[in-house]
Amino acid sequence: MMMKISQLRPGFRVDEHHDDGQVTSFEVTQVRELGRKVEVTFRSMLGLESAVYMADAYLNARQ
Repeated sequence: MMMKISQLRPGFRVDEHHDDGQVTSFEVTQVRELGRKVEVTFRSMLGLESAVYMADAYLNARQ
């Protein structure tokens, strides 16, 4: 389901689909507002990583 970045909450999941058919799954662990941007911290099998997005951008996420 397409969701605004600003609507993400800890526990939501984001799947990244690769051209070779592999899927990498990320769990949202933290969401922090930075004015018009949002910093999202994800957990995957590779560890923790953060990314900064515009608050009105969209991602394919699920609860």
